[in-house]
Amino acid sequence: MGRSKADVRTTYDRIAESYAQAKVEPWPEVVDFITDIPAGDLVLDVGCGHGRHSRPLALTGHRVVGVDVSRRLLLIGRKSTSSSNEFRSIEWVGADATALPFPDRTFDAALSIAVLHHLPSRDDRRLALAELRRVLQPEGKALISVWSFDDPQIAARLGGPPTNPDVEIPWRLSDGTTVPRPYHLFREGELEQLIIDSRLQGESFFRSGGNWFALARTNG
Repeated sequence: MGRSKADVRTTYDRIAESYAQAKVEPWPEVVDFITDIPAGDLVLDVGCGHGRHSRPLALTGHRVVGVDVSRRLLLIGRKSTSSSNEFRSIEWVGADATALPFPDRTFDAALSIAVLHHLPSRDDRRLALAELRRVLQPEGKALISVWSFDDPQIAARLGGPPTNPDVEIPWRLSDGTTVPRPYHLFREGELEQLIIDSRLQGESFFRSGGNWFALARTNG
């Protein structure tokens, strides 16, 4: 299936308003991670979209830099938080996960939630994790999530279990039209190997709600 990072950006720009309305609540796994980060730390939210997880970070006293390729999602996030002092600590940056525009060792912690599975090649996915490692402080920690190949939700949406890890899952707009969203679905052990290849240190791995999660650190 031929696709590119530009296709992903186009897709999310097209569904931005509908997506932002549908995806409001932060994931509980992310909230748990956030509570362990000391207040005042500088946290990177890669693939922040409209700020679903940047907001709870700001509300718990963290300084946040949200990065996304979709300018429309960033605009929605910026507009919806601009009138509140509580969200002044969020900086919104348009950038690619595989080429983060920050110096080495900038951030205390990072989120990469539902990002890697949209990147079209294994090398892009490895590079995105290597970039996380580069911009994190020594002993900085990251929470990473990807969609699992055998999540029953996927079979339901595709009309049967996937036979290939690279799929397109439709997003339905309010007018009834659908926009295909490209995914690379992760098999068991695949995220662990990717983290090893990126030279991050995997601390723990767990499954929750059809997703694989990894808690990783940079070496000291």
